[in-house]
Amino acid sequence: MTLTCPDVTSDIWCEFSFQIGTHPDEQAVGAPDFAAIGVDFLAADGSSIDFASVPGLSRLQIDPYSFFVAVDSARDGRAGTAVARCTFLIPAPATQLLLTIRSWRNSHPFRVANVAVTQFVQRDAPDLTDEQLLIPSQDELRSIRDVRRNWRAMTPEPNWFSYAVVPEKTLYLRGQIINDDNTEGALARIVFRDAQNIELPQPYPDTLTTPETGAFLDIPAHGQARRFTLAITVPPQAMTVDVGFRTWRPESEMKLVVPLEVSLDESLLLQNITAGEVTDALAFIERFTHNPALSKPAKPGENASNFFDLLLDRNVLAPASLIHEKLRVIQRGRDRQFVSGRLHLGRCPGWPLPVEPNWTEDPFRSRVWRMEFHSLSWLLDIAKPSSSGALAQAIALALSWSRANPLGEPADGIALHPLTMSTRAEVLAELLVLGLASKDQRGATDLLELAGELVRHCFAISEIVGQNVFSSPIYQIHAAASLLSLAKILPRLPLSDHWSSVALACLRDSFDQLLGPEGQIFEPSQYYRFELIALGLILTDMLKNMPEAASLARHLGPRLENAALAILPLLDPTGFFPPFGETPRQFDHATALGTLICTYGQEWTSHPGIRKELSYPYGSRVLAFADAGIVAARRYEPGREWGYFCAAFSEQGQSHVHSHCTSFVYSSGGMPWIVDAGGSGENQTGTVRRYLTSSRAHNVVIPDGREQTAGVGWLRSSITLQGATAFEICSNVHGPDYLHRRILVCLDDLNAMAVFDDFRTIRDSLSVDGFLHFDPRVVVALANPRLAVGFQKQKRLRIVPHMITGRFGGLEIANGVSGKLGTLQGFVAAEMERIEPANVLCYRMAGRRSVCGGVVVSLDESASKTMANLIASPALGELLNGEATVDERIVTVP
Repeated sequence: MTLTCPDVTSDIWCEFSFQIGTHPDEQAVGAPDFAAIGVDFLAADGSSIDFASVPGLSRLQIDPYSFFVAVDSARDGRAGTAVARCTFLIPAPATQLLLTIRSWRNSHPFRVANVAVTQFVQRDAPDLTDEQLLIPSQDELRSIRDVRRNWRAMTPEPNWFSYAVVPEKTLYLRGQIINDDNTEGALARIVFRDAQNIELPQPYPDTLTTPETGAFLDIPAHGQARRFTLAITVPPQAMTVDVGFRTWRPESEMKLVVPLEVSLDESLLLQNITAGEVTDALAFIERFTHNPALSKPAKPGENASNFFDLLLDRNVLAPASLIHEKLRVIQRGRDRQFVSGRLHLGRCPGWPLPVEPNWTEDPFRSRVWRMEFHSLSWLLDIAKPSSSGALAQAIALALSWSRANPLGEPADGIALHPLTMSTRAEVLAELLVLGLASKDQRGATDLLELAGELVRHCFAISEIVGQNVFSSPIYQIHAAASLLSLAKILPRLPLSDHWSSVALACLRDSFDQLLGPEGQIFEPSQYYRFELIALGLILTDMLKNMPEAASLARHLGPRLENAALAILPLLDPTGFFPPFGETPRQFDHATALGTLICTYGQEWTSHPGIRKELSYPYGSRVLAFADAGIVAARRYEPGREWGYFCAAFSEQGQSHVHSHCTSFVYSSGGMPWIVDAGGSGENQTGTVRRYLTSSRAHNVVIPDGREQTAGVGWLRSSITLQGATAFEICSNVHGPDYLHRRILVCLDDLNAMAVFDDFRTIRDSLSVDGFLHFDPRVVVALANPRLAVGFQKQKRLRIVPHMITGRFGGLEIANGVSGKLGTLQGFVAAEMERIEPANVLCYRMAGRRSVCGGVVVSLDESASKTMANLIASPALGELLNGEATVDERIVTVP
């Protein structure tokens, strides 16, 4: 089913909704991917626009952008009706939508009715009307991530891209030009250089040439969004090509969409080298060495040592730069994964390694264990003892994996995960380096087979990176970093320079997607924010020895430094970042940051701001990072009990991320009380995964039973009170039917805090459920209908509801509840991919068209009275009642 929506407004959020009627015998009720929604963004002339990402949607193969629809029937899994909702941003310059509803997991046909497309904003005015104009507040406008921020403005001055090439083979560049004024088109200047970096004389094959412009390829761009493919024919002496995209006229208004897609001649693609057959590593290297474009023709019967001399010269073979091993050491220390014949992976118990694994093992039913098992990172622990027997065992196991996982037929699909593949490629390279450096040359055939598997990995990763296959930029960075490392390890392979150039281009584009010029990090997960900085520092240390990468190192340096300044203050006094968003594993972040900076960023230690944050200043601090979607407060003094508070409200986009906008964590009296449920897609799957990413697994509120959707929050104001701070956060994650504000109030000593939610709606009735998730060590009890008490060690935490408008609906505690259709409540993520029961307090509120209320949390009677006086004060009272617009007074970190 396909629908066209003309005349939509750009840079405004949109909800696409419809009613689904399921068949009486439907078997997929409750599946997270019951049906699929496809979205294509069109310019005014109907041409399709490419965006690297769109908030609220994922990139799949069938449609440009997609969203999976779950159907949870209200009648115990039997047939019925449900409302499907998909919320996403419509980025400029799109003015039309092409929407598709597809069958996916459903076992029977379903009916679609009441289709609606609604755009919505949160205005500065407090009341919501049916005729709301699409004019968002300035705060909301600033909070919207510009998905076009990396597009290159085109002028008569070229935007240059450089790639290493294969002589006499075609290089393909694919991309799109956005033509704002329908001028005659653009061009790509072409400059070839030889091995000495000397420009080759023109003309070049299959190019046009003028005295003023030089060699170029014409790019007609009469449509508003024009896709192009440049087929660049490489002359015999060329080793690199510079491609400069520019306009013909100064007055032209065009933009080049990045990242570009890069691919080699079809004869140099992995599938064509293998002739589309399932081949082992030895067969692959045989075809590789007999490909005229990749090496000098091998003579029949030529032995392995000639291949090494020709392509893997021991004298120029670079030492392995194991980026992922370095990252693992930063995050987890130098813990060994293989000890006394047992594998210790994914925090699971030791497992005895079989002499001959079949590579389908899954002894702990653990996704993380399988990822680390197939990454082969543990082989380095086997190989590192300086004995030929240990190295031979490691190489034998690597070859065993290779033979059990021929191209296109992995023994376990998780072997193709980008993190697993990138790490494994570096391990294969290190084993090859160790093997070639060994004095024992009896295993030359084994080394040839190992080299074949390594080169095959290089081909696969380069094609993945060049075509921007991974929708997550962090995965693209992992893959590109690995490819760059491999290209430098094997400098004499004919394609190593090309792989290096593709990797550098991908790293630039991927870091720019996640890291702004001032260090803003466009990633909701604190875990991946740290990992982004760690990967960046490790890479820049590696780039210092690469002249061709000097510009990238200079580009990343200030951004990484500013990003570090923004995350360092968020450490709690125990040394951890708040676990908002994806959290694959917990580790001592403070220690990891110290190790990272001392090892790869020593120049940062002279920065006064970073040096100050590393010392963890004493006293009370209030922090607000509006661009990052984080506010926090902390108190730390030696000999006194510490406190910590942090709330997150950054953009939540793709369907697999956590619905946690405005969620918070709270610690007081030197111990955690209110926590985030945590979890990640690397650890949990199925029902558990869906629960941990849902709104009901976070400290948020849900109006009328409707989970949060894609959207964003923004800090509208921050006011300083007598001994306290109040944060006013607005959000649009509840869809077009609601205006929402959350007011969070913290005492300076953090012995008390309060959370209030203000909802206004055009609906006659409104019910709101709020959730507080407690640390598993906290016992929670209901003392009376308006008082809950948390107990931990010798301390008590009082939780008291407080209404501003509307009526209070009661308190309820859930712990380890598994309901109908696999619904869960009262769990938090634990080690080894488990979840463990924990107390969750639900507080309910209701009203007609509006509700404002919440809870006050206090550690002692004095703090409770102080908070009550603040709530009764005129300044906070006006804020809670929405009677005044409060000027922003945000405390920032210098």
